[in-house]
Amino acid sequence: MAPAATKIAIPKNGYSVHDTEITYNGQRFYPGVWMHYSTRTEEGEETARHEWLCGPLHVDAITRNSTCSEGYGRLLRFTNLDGKELSWALPSELLAGRPERIVSTLFNRGLKIDHSQQREIVSYIASQHPQSRVISTATTGWLGDKLFVTPLESVGTGDAIFQSESSSNGEYGKAGTLEGWQQSISAILPGNPLFQLGIGASLAGTLLAPLRVYSGCGFHLLWDSSNGKTTIVMCAASVWGHGNKFMRKWAASGSGLEGLSALRNDCLVPLDELGQANPAIVGEVVYAIVDGVGKQRAEPTGAARKIRRWLAILLSSGEITLETKMREAGKPVRAGQEVRLVTVSAGRTYGAWDNLHNHLSGQALSDARQKASGVHYGHAGPAFVRRLIEHGDTEKLPDLLDTIQKRFHPTSSQAARVARNFAILALALELATTYGLLPLTEGEGTNSMVELFESWQAGRGEGPSEDRQILRAIADFIDRHGGSRFQSTAVGAEAVRDRAGYWERTASGRIYLFTRGGLQDATQDFELTRVLRTLDSVGAIIKKEPGKLQHRKRLPDGSNPGLYWIDPARLEHVG
Repeated sequence: MAPAATKIAIPKNGYSVHDTEITYNGQRFYPGVWMHYSTRTEEGEETARHEWLCGPLHVDAITRNSTCSEGYGRLLRFTNLDGKELSWALPSELLAGRPERIVSTLFNRGLKIDHSQQREIVSYIASQHPQSRVISTATTGWLGDKLFVTPLESVGTGDAIFQSESSSNGEYGKAGTLEGWQQSISAILPGNPLFQLGIGASLAGTLLAPLRVYSGCGFHLLWDSSNGKTTIVMCAASVWGHGNKFMRKWAASGSGLEGLSALRNDCLVPLDELGQANPAIVGEVVYAIVDGVGKQRAEPTGAARKIRRWLAILLSSGEITLETKMREAGKPVRAGQEVRLVTVSAGRTYGAWDNLHNHLSGQALSDARQKASGVHYGHAGPAFVRRLIEHGDTEKLPDLLDTIQKRFHPTSSQAARVARNFAILALALELATTYGLLPLTEGEGTNSMVELFESWQAGRGEGPSEDRQILRAIADFIDRHGGSRFQSTAVGAEAVRDRAGYWERTASGRIYLFTRGGLQDATQDFELTRVLRTLDSVGAIIKKEPGKLQHRKRLPDGSNPGLYWIDPARLEHVG
């Protein structure tokens, strides 16, 4: 049965929008946006015209940033093909471009549209100037120190809306209840340090900005397949959204992961299966995600686009290390990458677990957690932020972190940075415990993070990472080319191709006399001055002239070059 028709005035020229069927002058108008205009015949007679553009599409407010200086847009509200009411904060800058960019998003979200009226739909939106004003932000996370914005909601004091070109929600989502999440997921935190790391990482992204740190951090869970590490990443993702959807795969383009990170500002970037990453760019991607700076790109006009920036924590898992992945493309891992993405062994008592909490096996525990992460999700993160604001703890965070950091004892400047990152996770766990969100005892989260840090530091070896990489590179070079690119200093010795230096035998074994070019070839990813400083610091250069790191050697051909006299046994000093 057709709904009862409603009488309403229709403008002579312009647009009208209505949610129910109406009649006007005996003509029926279906629900939606209508364009009204008139034409004249050659005889001068005026005829009213009415064209349907799309389903009901309301422009409820003008959006702009908190300083009313940029970020203007329109807050759209519409009902999709399944009767679900949706909204989209549309950036006004899209109104100046091709209509397809706007209409394709509306099509994708289920608005009923006359395909031939795309340009008029955009004209309708641009013509609307409602009195209502709403603060918008183009990034998720903190807006000031009392308001936290996600694509789904605003948490804290005040109100704002997330505004994006694509209307993507970044897979933020909610289902089930916080209590359900606590009973089915966080209940197994006690006694499981790796799981605490995952949940701590997901919560700790919200602490980065209040702590006034200028870059994020990353943790990579490393072990064999099917041991539970993916489950940990998935459960960490459930803090903000559906476990399997909020978590993404490493198998993505660099620009795609950059866009994802921008949507996860002050939050978590969970990536599974490092082995699927592109080895040629994965090192750059780690730098970008953790440092929070996207690439400089150009507009079609050639003008520079605004660089995307964010603060986030990267949580990764895989069966190989970043170093192994980068070597597939012939690239060495840099120390900066190693401390940005810290490799944490995921080999515990039962796979990734130490306490099975009455499950028969680690696999059974993992299966139950993965299922739960798709039933109860998206509550813990906002609840944590809400309590952080309500308790007024944002201003106390730097002092609280200083107290926790005293529990960590790094042995180098690089380890100190990693210790700080573990301490930030510990702080998140302690706060969430205090707020009643996690079933840990006071200090347990900190103890677990200290344990994991000490394990990482012990397995890393002493000394800076660059030193270890340099010494390893020279040792590997000697292993590969010691018999083919080094010529004996003995009279009558056979010449070698692509000579990197010479060798001579001593009582303790062979000594390698590198030429300058040979040493640069062996350590091509480092400056020579840096290489020499490392070699000298461990006593690997065993013969040198006063004030120099070279010593001359009279060769059978009569030449007397300065060479670097390196004892390969000393290369094992570090690592």
